[in-house]
Amino acid sequence: MKKIALLFLLILAGNLAIAQDAPTKPWYLVSASETILSWGNVEATGLDTKNVGRFTPFINVGLLLHRDFNEKTGFYTGIASRNVGIITDLNDSIRMKQRVYTVGIPVAFKFGDMNGNLIAAGIDNEFAVNYKQKKYVNDEKSKTNIWFSDRTNIYLPSVFAELKSKKGNYIRFKYYLTDFLKEDNQSVNEPGVVYTPTQSTMMYVSVGYMIKTREIIK
Repeated sequence: MKKIALLFLLILAGNLAIAQDAPTKPWYLVSASETILSWGNVEATGLDTKNVGRFTPFINVGLLLHRDFNEKTGFYTGIASRNVGIITDLNDSIRMKQRVYTVGIPVAFKFGDMNGNLIAAGIDNEFAVNYKQKKYVNDEKSKTNIWFSDRTNIYLPSVFAELKSKKGNYIRFKYYLTDFLKEDNQSVNEPGVVYTPTQSTMMYVSVGYMIKTREIIK
């Protein structure tokens, strides 16, 4: 993770140096929303786990601050809220649905036509603020909702890439660089079942829409 972050910072420094000699445009705000299909790979000692895709149409919104260095390159950051998580079958009778609402600060570079089709790639710094769990045991459901829970990692950094069209539609792929669940996660209390996740990778693909909302003075 450190090597990826260092490489990204070097690319950032190089682009900023080039941009100093190029004509720039004013900062502007962009509103964004997305629909997420996430999945993961959870491994737990003594359990033959199976993972299921998770579809999340809401609430995934952001307000992004953009700057175009020139007609071909640009940069954005901002703030976003997302609903991400994983669904895991622990055995034939127990299913876990675990999700968090996060607040994230993305940092990304854009390449292509700044007024048309372009690609972007970057790092997102997400922080889990609310944890919700649904446990199904033989189809009987129980729920847990915790603010700033210790069942997941609070800091969830990720890398992402996206393709955006001229009309504002985009598709994004994101991969989280740390485990989603903590190893000492105590989320199951059932006779004969000890759920100790040793690995919980998470990723997602999403589709969304971005629209320019306001231009800020240069």
